[in-house]
Amino acid sequence: MEYNFKTKQYFKCSDYKHINLNSLYEGDSKAFELLDYDLNAIIYEEAPITLNLIKERMREVFELKKISGKALDIILDRINKLGFVKTNNLFDDTYWTPEGVFKQTFIRTGYNRQIYDIPLEEISIISKELKDKGYKGEAHHRLILEYFGYEVLTEKANTYLDFVYKNSI
Repeated sequence: MEYNFKTKQYFKCSDYKHINLNSLYEGDSKAFELLDYDLNAIIYEEAPITLNLIKERMREVFELKKISGKALDIILDRINKLGFVKTNNLFDDTYWTPEGVFKQTFIRTGYNRQIYDIPLEEISIISKELKDKGYKGEAHHRLILEYFGYEVLTEKANTYLDFVYKNSI
């Protein structure tokens, strides 16, 4: 199927200052400076970005397999102090630069994200076009999945795409 929307390459941040998590736990001011640098680099490069993807980037920064609750609390506190804007994407929070939510005019491609890691403001572009062409329900959902390279309509993906369909802006 042909679509009439713009696409751009998804640019994943890779400019990290690797941080020792224990330094943050100990309140090291240099570690907090580095964390602020990383959060700014990630969110400015990838906004709008879901919390799930921020946690993925932070695992890379800290060289960990999992972000603990304590580490996540520190990360969320710093995001708040840096003034990033938060919206909700049904399953996850989405973060924007301090300038706020902007009208997404293109879909970012070339990076494999979970379907529910694509912010409402972005995935709405394809949803609205499909709605305008008369697609709804499972047909609508499957075409979106196909566009992003997915084949299986899981219950979670179905729930998110129902939300997208109802809230396409």
